[in-house]
Amino acid sequence: MAGETTVAVEATEARFRVLKHFPSQIGFETDGTARWPADQFTFRLRDEGAIRLLEDLHDAGTPATAGAAAPAASQE
Repeated sequence: MAGETTVAVEATEARFRVLKHFPSQIGFETDGTARWPADQFTFRLRDEGAIRLLEDLHDAGTPATAGAAAPAASQE
């Protein structure tokens, strides 16, 4: 995973601390924080409210699809 962008995350509730990043299997520390790859899995859990990002990723190489709107339907 050399050169991969990571992000500090925190579980939003104690019950989410059992989650592990897939596929890296990185879990949370006892304080509920972790450093996970900035990938689709991480952003999905953020969008679902299970985790929150603890740092700004404005120029850190986040995937272009993270938080992007769906493409517009073609007009006939």
